[in-house]
Amino acid sequence: MACGKFFHLEGREEAFWLRGVSYGPFSPDSAADVDADFARMASLGFNAVRVHELPDAAMLAAAEKHSLRLICGVPWAEHVDFLGDAAVWQVVRRAVVEAARFLAAFPCVAALLVGNEIEKTLVRWMRPQRVRAALEELIALARAEAPQLLVSYATYPSTEYLVPRNADFLAVNVYLERREDYARYLARLHNLAGNKPLVISEFGVDTAAQGEAEQAATMRWWHAENLAAGVAGAVWFSFTDEWFRGGSAVTRWQFGLTTSSRQEKAACAVSRDLPAKRVPPSPAPRFSVIVCTRNGARTLQTCLQSLQRLNYPDYEVIVVDDGSTDATAQIAQAFPEVRYHKKAHAGLSAARNRGAELADGEILAFTDDDCQAHPDWLLHLSHAFADAVVLAAGGPNIPPTPRNRVERVVAAAPGAPAHVLMNDTEAEHLPGCNLAVRKSAMAAIGGFDVDFTAAGDDVDFCWRLREHGGRGSLRFVPAAMVWHHRRFTVRAYLRQQAGYGDAEALLMAAHPARFGPLGGARWLGGIYGDHLPADDPREGSIFHGALGLGAFQTIYAAQGAFRWWDWLTGLIWLLLTLAALLLGAGWSALLLPLFAMAAAWRVAARNGRLCGLQSGLDFMVLGWLCFLQPVVRETARVRGMIAHAARPTWQPVLPEIIPPLKPRKHSLCLATRAFWSSENGDRHALLDALVRELERQRRVIRLDDGWRWHDIEVSPQKEVSRAFLTATEYHGSGRCLTRVRCLLRLSRAAVWNVLLWIAFTGLLSAWAPPVNWLGWTGLGLTFATLLFGSLKVRRDLIRLLERAAEQANLQKLGSEEPSRPGSPV
Repeated sequence: MACGKFFHLEGREEAFWLRGVSYGPFSPDSAADVDADFARMASLGFNAVRVHELPDAAMLAAAEKHSLRLICGVPWAEHVDFLGDAAVWQVVRRAVVEAARFLAAFPCVAALLVGNEIEKTLVRWMRPQRVRAALEELIALARAEAPQLLVSYATYPSTEYLVPRNADFLAVNVYLERREDYARYLARLHNLAGNKPLVISEFGVDTAAQGEAEQAATMRWWHAENLAAGVAGAVWFSFTDEWFRGGSAVTRWQFGLTTSSRQEKAACAVSRDLPAKRVPPSPAPRFSVIVCTRNGARTLQTCLQSLQRLNYPDYEVIVVDDGSTDATAQIAQAFPEVRYHKKAHAGLSAARNRGAELADGEILAFTDDDCQAHPDWLLHLSHAFADAVVLAAGGPNIPPTPRNRVERVVAAAPGAPAHVLMNDTEAEHLPGCNLAVRKSAMAAIGGFDVDFTAAGDDVDFCWRLREHGGRGSLRFVPAAMVWHHRRFTVRAYLRQQAGYGDAEALLMAAHPARFGPLGGARWLGGIYGDHLPADDPREGSIFHGALGLGAFQTIYAAQGAFRWWDWLTGLIWLLLTLAALLLGAGWSALLLPLFAMAAAWRVAARNGRLCGLQSGLDFMVLGWLCFLQPVVRETARVRGMIAHAARPTWQPVLPEIIPPLKPRKHSLCLATRAFWSSENGDRHALLDALVRELERQRRVIRLDDGWRWHDIEVSPQKEVSRAFLTATEYHGSGRCLTRVRCLLRLSRAAVWNVLLWIAFTGLLSAWAPPVNWLGWTGLGLTFATLLFGSLKVRRDLIRLLERAAEQANLQKLGSEEPSRPGSPV
C-alpha cells in the first residue's frame, strides 16, 4: 500500500522498494516459458514485473510461485481521440472495469495502470484538463472494482503535466541516458508527485545502438540514483529482446537484459549485485533530533516511538519541555534513551535554541511532538549534508491517514505548513517540523528569534539562513518525510490559523520588504502544499514545444491569472460589504457574502476531491472552514500589524520565479475536419501545404511558438485572427487520420468590447420609446454581424484547409466526426 512517499507491505513499518522489470507483449504464437522467465527474474533481484497486457493463468501462477508482484496495464486505443467519440470512450471504460474486476481476485497483482503514454499532440487536441479528468474517471472505476489494488496512469516527459489527482502513485516512463540529467529530472518528478510515491515505470538502454557494456554501466548508476532520490520503485525495460507490437515483431531495438533466446547480457551480472537499499554516508554525521513540546502528551509517545525506529547509526533524541502542565514529563522519561529537559515557558523559538545548546551532534534535526518520522528520515537527510554548500535540509510533512471525520476535513482545509522551493531542489523555506541544520550555521545567525513564540520562527530562520549562506544553502529532500498531524479539532485548527496570522505580522515587522502592499508575503520561490503544483494545465501554462512536439513539456503557473474566488476571500469581502452598506446599497450588499461563500465552496470542492472526501457533510464542514480560515488568519494579521507596528513596503522584493503571461486571446472552434492517408500523410504534410498556400496568398502567419494551442495563426497581429489546430492518429502500416480544428481567435479586449456593447444596447432596449428602438436595432445588427462574420470566416478557413489537403494528397472524410478506418494498434 502507498504510505506517503513510499510503499509498505501490510503490517510492516519498513519501506518496500519496488524493483521491477517489464515483460512482453509477445506474439500469439510465442514459445516463451513464463515460469522459467519469472524464475530468472527473481534470481536477478527483481520483485515485480510490469506487463502491458492482462496476464493469463500461467503468468499469474508463475508470479505467485516466485513471489513476484505484477503491475498490469490495460490495453486500449490510447493513440486515438477517445474523447471525441462516445462509443470509443464507453469501450475504454468497459475495458478498465473488466480488467480491474478480473485482477482483483489475485493477490500477486499489486498495481493497475489504466493507461500508458497518451501521445502529446493528441493530449493538446483533446485538452489536458479533459484528458486528466478522463484518466481520473478511469482510476475511480478501477478502484471501485478492486479497492485493494494500487491504481495509476503511466505518463511520460512529453505530458508530464498529466498527473491524475486521485492516483495512488505517480508513474513516469523516462529514458535519459546521462546520469546528471536523470538525477535532476527525478527531483522534478518528486515535486510533481507531491505527497505520493514516485515510480519510474520504464527505463532502459538499447544494446543494438549502445552495446551491452553501456547497458550494464547504466543499470548500475540508474539503480544508485533511484535509491539516492528515494523513489518508491523503478521498472527496467525490459527482460528480453523478444517484443511484439503493432502486429509484428520488433527487431530494430534490443532493450532486453536477455536476448530473444534468453541468453544473458552483461547487465544481468550487474543486476544480481545491486544493493537492496541505501546506506548512510561514511563517515556518518551525528544528528541531534530535537523535539520541542508544550502540553503535547496526546501525540508525544507516538513521536518518540517513531524516533526509536530510525535506520541511522549515530543520533540522539532530546525533548525540550516548554513548561508543560500535562503528562509530557512522564511520557518522555519512559524512554531511557531520550534526553529530557524541562524549562520555564518562553515559546517555541526559545525551546529550539535551548535544544541546540544541549545537543552534541554536528547536525540538529528539529521536528514537532505531533509528528512521526519515517524510518529513513535521517538516512536521506544525512546525504544532503555531504554537500558542503548545504547549511539546512528538510523534506515534506504529510498528514497521516485521518482517524475520524474531523481529522479528515481539517487535513483538507487550507493553510497547512508548506515548503517553498526556488527550483526542484533548492528551498527558500522549510517548515520547522522537518528541518535539519548544521549546528555551526545556526550559531552563526544567532539561532531562532525568541520574539516568535508559536509560529513564523522557521520562516524567519530560513530567510536569515539563506541570506547568510546564499544560493543552494537550503536543500529540499523529498524522501526525508515525516507524518504531521494537522489539528485534531476545528477549534484547534482555527486557533492555529490565527497564530499564523499573528506570526505573519511579526514577520512583516522584521522583513517588511518580504511583504506586498496588501500584507501578503512575497515569496521568491513557489509554495508547495498538500496538493500538486501542476494543477491547472491550460493554454499558456504549458510549454509544449513548437507545434506541440517538445520532448519535455513543462507546466508553469500562469502569472496574473484572475481568479474571482481568490479576490472574495478573507477580509476583502467584509470591507466591500461594509462600503456597500455605507453607500446605501441596501439588501444588495448581502450579495457579496454570498459570492464569498461561493468562493469558499469552490476551494472546498477542489480540496475535498483531492483528499478523497466522499460525504456531503464533510464537504459542508470543509466549505465553512474555507470560508472562515482566511477571515480568521487575516484578522489576526491585521490585529498583529497594529500591535507590532508592522507595515509592508511599497517596493517589495520581486519573485525570482516569474511564470509566463497568459495568452491574450481566446479560441472559438468554427469547424472540425478529418483527412485520411494510407501513405504516411500526417499533420506535418498538411501543415506544410497550409503554409505554402497562405504564403502564396501573401497572408501574415505565425507558427506555434510552444505556448499556444494551435499550429498556425493567420493575421496574428490583429484583435481577431484565425488559426488551425491539428493532430494525427497513427493506425499502423502508413495509415494516418489527421484531425483539424478551424479556430477564431479573439483578444480579451475584443471580447470585452463586444460584451459591453451588447450590455449597453440591451439597456437601451429596456428604456421607453423612442430610445428603445435604437437598442433593439443595435442588438440585431450586433448579432447579425457576429453570425454572418463567423460564417464568412468559417468558409474561408475550410477552403484554405481543403486546398492544402488536396496538395498534400489527403482524402477528406467529411464535416462530421469521421469513423476510423482500420483497427487501432
